[in-house]
Amino acid sequence: MPSDPAWSSIPPHARQVFLCTGPRCVARGSLALWKTLRRELLKHDRIETPEGVLLTRTGCQFPCNLGPVLTVYPDACWYRVRDDQEVKQLVDGHLVAGAVVAHLLIGARAGGSPDA
Repeated sequence: MPSDPAWSSIPPHARQVFLCTGPRCVARGSLALWKTLRRELLKHDRIETPEGVLLTRTGCQFPCNLGPVLTVYPDACWYRVRDDQEVKQLVDGHLVAGAVVAHLLIGARAGGSPDA
């Protein structure tokens, strides 16, 4: 199996974003939203930069009935993003400006919110 030295390093990032691609979130469009999320982050030069985002797809994160689910760490914020417009709001608000996007928030762990 070929190996690349970069595969042994953690890419630079300030936040890690996990987008659920479990079966229920995929049924609600998370794979298409992944493309929008990546495109918007690239537009703002926020992919794997020291002030940017390490983007990761996951299996089921729960709560499935509120999906597609996206979590932001270390901020410990859980979001529901249903369409391209909400993804853009999340990128502009939380991942660029550093502010919780309250109307998309489905939960946050104590002390995790960047507005705390």
